[in-house]
Order: sequence, then C-alpha cells, then structure tokens
Amino acid sequence: MTESLGMACLRGLSRGGHRVALIDGGMAGREVKAGLLLGAGLALAQKIRQEEPGPRVGVVLPPGAGGAIANLACVLAGKTPVNLNFTSGREAADSAARQAGLKTVITAKVMEEKLGEQFPEAGRRLDLGRMLKEEKLWAVVWSVLAWILPVGWLAWLGNVPKEGGDREAGLLFTSGSTGEPKGVVLTHDNILANLRQIDGVLGDLQLRSVLGCLPLFHSFGFTVTLWWPLTAGPRVVTYPSPLDPHALGDVISKFSVDLLVTTPTFLRTLMRRAGKEKLGRLKMVVTGAEKLPGLLREDFEEKIGVKVYEGYGMTEGSPVVAVNRPGAERPGTVGKAVGGMEIRTVDEETGKVLPMGNPGILEFRGPNIFPGYLGRPDLTAKVLREGWYHSADFGRVDEEGFLTIEGRRARFSKIGGEMVPHGLVEERLMSWLKGKGIWHEGVQELMVTAVEDEKKGESLVVLHSCELETIEAEKALREMGVPNLWIPKRFVRVKVVPILASGKLDLAAGRKLAQSGMTSGAVSSIG
Repeated sequence: MTESLGMACLRGLSRGGHRVALIDGGMAGREVKAGLLLGAGLALAQKIRQEEPGPRVGVVLPPGAGGAIANLACVLAGKTPVNLNFTSGREAADSAARQAGLKTVITAKVMEEKLGEQFPEAGRRLDLGRMLKEEKLWAVVWSVLAWILPVGWLAWLGNVPKEGGDREAGLLFTSGSTGEPKGVVLTHDNILANLRQIDGVLGDLQLRSVLGCLPLFHSFGFTVTLWWPLTAGPRVVTYPSPLDPHALGDVISKFSVDLLVTTPTFLRTLMRRAGKEKLGRLKMVVTGAEKLPGLLREDFEEKIGVKVYEGYGMTEGSPVVAVNRPGAERPGTVGKAVGGMEIRTVDEETGKVLPMGNPGILEFRGPNIFPGYLGRPDLTAKVLREGWYHSADFGRVDEEGFLTIEGRRARFSKIGGEMVPHGLVEERLMSWLKGKGIWHEGVQELMVTAVEDEKKGESLVVLHSCELETIEAEKALREMGVPNLWIPKRFVRVKVVPILASGKLDLAAGRKLAQSGMTSGAVSSIG
C-alpha cells in the first residue's frame, strides 16, 4: 500500500522547515514557515483525535493559514477533512453534512458571526483560534522536533498514518449547479497521483508561488492550492475570497505571485479592476472550470502582458486532467492530458468507442479518477464503467493529443434533433457586444440557458443584465454564420446573471430565472 497524504505533507514540510510555506494575504501578509505550519498541524491533530473519534471532520473556513492548518491537522490525525460549501445556501450545506455523517466541525468565530443562521448544521463547533492557543506550546515542541528528527521518527511520535492507498483522504461535494450535492470520494492514491501529475506539467517552470484564493470546498482550491504547496510544491499566498479583485491585485503584486489559477469569470474582473501594474509580474495564468473565451485570452495578453493557458478538470479527477503549458499549447484546446491519463470518446446513444479525432462524450481513465460517489452506488454505476469515468462533457482528442471541449451535456439543448451548444452561442454574443462597445469587462452580463418547449423539446433563452437589442442580436448571429436552429428567439433581462462561488455559471438558478421571466412576461421575443 502506498503512503498517506499525511505522510506526504509531513515529508514536504519537514524538508527545509525554515522556508516560508504560506503567506496569509488576508492577515496583513503574515508569513508562516514550513516547520511552524507542520508543528501546528501535529499539535492540532492530537486535539482532533481527542475530540472526534469518527472518520470525518467538517471544516468551515476560507483559504488562509487557519484553513490550511485545519485540513493538515485532519490528515495528520488520520481523519478526512470535509470542507463545506458555506456559499451554496443552508439547504445544500446541511445535505452535505448529513451525507458525510459529520458530528464535529472546525471553524472560527468570525465565520460563525458572518454566516449567522446560514451556518451549516454539522454537529458541534470547535473554534480553531481557541484550540491553537491551547496547543501553542505543543506546536512549538513539534516544530523543534520537525527540525531535528527523521521523518519516520516524527511520524511515529505523532501517530501519523503511514499508509493511504485506496482509503478515503478527501470528500468534496459538487457545486450543486445542476442538482443536490453529490459526495465525491477521493483516495490518498487519487490526490497524490494528481499532485505528481501537476508536478509533471508545471514542476520545471520554476514557479515559486501560487495564489490560493479559490475556496477549499472547490476541487482546484483543495488540491492545487492546498495540498500541492503542503507537499513541497510552490509557496502559497492566500486570500480568503476570489471576489475582491482590488485586494487580489494588491496581494499578487505585493508578494510577487508567480502562478494564478482561476476561472475566466474571475479573471475578466481581475483584469479590469487590477490592471497591468498589479498583474504584470505574474509568470503564468491557468484557467479552468469553464471555457476560456478567445477574446479574454487575447485581451489579457495584450493588456497585462501575460499569457493565459486553459486547463481542464473535474472533481472526480482530483481534479486536474489536462492543461496547456509553455512549449505545449494550442489555443482553443485545454491542452494535453497529464501523465498517466487515458482519454477516449464514445457515442452518446450507443456507448460505442469512437476513432481518435471523432467528437463524442469524453471518458477518462487514470490513477486520479475517483472510486465513486458517497453512498450512491446507483450514480457511481452510471459514470464508472470498467475503470473509465463517463463524463458529462462533449469533446475530441486530435492526433497530437490536444483535447478540445465542445461543451457540457448540461449546457446543450436538443432542438430539432440537433445538439445545440449554449457556450458557443454565448461566446458569439459576447464578441458582438464587445464590438459594439457595450460589453463591460469584468462583469458576467450574459448567459444562455433553455426552457421546455412543447413543439421543439427545448428553446434557448438568453439572460442578460446589459442593454441588448434582440433583433440586432439575431442579425449579428446570422452574420457570424451561426445556424438558424442555434439562434435564441427569447431574451430575458435580469438584474444579475447568476454565478456560483466557484466562478461557474449557476445553471440551476439560470434555468429558474429563464422560466420565471417567461411566465411573468419579462421577455423579448424575435419573430
């Protein structure tokens, strides 16, 4: 059996304990050295074992020193950290806590005060600040021991589980963009394999620091900006929210962040509000979670002077599956698969494997693919077939191995027997609005969704918060060569286009807005 995530963190943090492993940008740039971070984790792990005999511990904390220490302490104690999505609403968070069987949650007073009645019902609450004060002496002792003892001795004294293998190491819940949260079980092997895969793609680029502002309940925030830095990856510079572009720009500039991992939605806002003065020192930007519009990629490189590389992943893949990188990139694709990953396409109707280059439903196989959904063998059987993960995405792989994502099944509508991609229609409309000079950079002002249609099965609806002439929009789409079947005939004006905390479009809320707009009459139609 292979080693545990806890051992990998112990090994990574004990190596060069004097180096700064984390800078807490939300706490006036407090620097935390690797040895002290490990010492605090080992001390808190003792406390967690005393307080929670069960296998899982809830965590309700933003990115920062506190969130890192809480998660680290859990894996050092042999527990699974369950970072709850405190932005998804009380109902979804409570569902996740119930599914995970949580009886204890680590949080902070400021989080309890901020969330109030929206705080998840996840059992008794342990205040991280109070626990760290109580264990301060032990944290210092463990830090000293980490300096002088071999890793094996330190693990033995700290009772850190040495073996991980296919045991549960992480439990993440889907964002709920299309329904009730599903628990994605990630094993020690899954996470450690993905960390090796990330190193294989980015390890030789001499990236000294990465911005950690994505929520810890987000799969990229969990693996890329939490465990990668804690297992001897680059230093992480944290900030508690991805929604404050001014502060993020200051943090990136002040602490010389090299790598930014974000979503196109957040990147657009950051470009507009922070500008080249603060972002120009970045060495690399990687986007994921949604399609990177070509216009955004070009604008960012032109205005900021830094290239943007598109990647791809999913929670079930731990999450990184493919990424473009310097020397191996192709704009419009999400890059090549990370090491050890296999990709194929299958026919949606028959499930037949298609020849390379043919578009179809994407399937993936590799050491980072999860073993199944928590307590849902029915859902697991639908997506895991003979080791292959059957995704919700359409795409194709070319002869050189570059992966192109055509769209998600959830973002397609079947109209007149043809699959119509919402994302492509969105991109064309954004391009048109920008050309007219009425697109406000940094704000997601448009979303294509669908509602049921008695005659055609579904019909496209455009939600927009900007000024938009529907007849002009139709004409523009036709002139761009968009097929008639793909042109939306209904437009609904909304105050704000719904966005999840992860930076993705909120698909469920979008559909509801479209439906309510249709029934209330707040809709413009063409023809």
